[in-house]
Amino acid sequence: MTIPTATEILDLLKQARPRPTSEAPRDARGIYGLFDHTGTFRYIGSTSSSAETFYKRIHQRHRTGSETHSHYFAHMYNTGRMWVDRTDPETTIEMKIVRRLRQAFVASHCGCTWVPLPDHADIAALEAEVIAVAPSEMVAWNRRGMAVYDEPVDLVDALIGQMELSPFERAALTRQLRPWQHLSGGCCLRAP
Repeated sequence: MTIPTATEILDLLKQARPRPTSEAPRDARGIYGLFDHTGTFRYIGSTSSSAETFYKRIHQRHRTGSETHSHYFAHMYNTGRMWVDRTDPETTIEMKIVRRLRQAFVASHCGCTWVPLPDHADIAALEAEVIAVAPSEMVAWNRRGMAVYDEPVDLVDALIGQMELSPFERAALTRQLRPWQHLSGGCCLRAP
């Protein structure tokens, strides 16, 4: 298999139709792109570790991982009713409910594309080259270059209805919303 150039990889990432994170390949590695809830290309990453596949890195890390590490879906959508302070031991129950909602949101409204590369490729070096040639809007999330989103209220409302959350679960989401509003200065919840 011929290793594509950084420009070719970028073109392949842009031309591919974004897919749900659950469809990321479980048996391949390479360079990938993440798309936000508006369908905008926002991040370029790689599975440079030989222990990670696209599925493991995107679906199991970016979607479900820590809000404070390089798990970009978890970080960018740690907002509004999907917000948690993982250091607050008082909100353990709320945290589980919030994270389940956020993970469902990402699964329903965000996407990814990928370019598989052979195992002998220097994936980390290629990732750096692709990021270097990418337009700034396509790497807006890289290195935390963009603020987290405001909550996409209408999409979250619809998802809460689809998930058939109980009154207790809905109340837990509201409890998480209050400290987020305080920290964000009472910012409105409308998103782009």
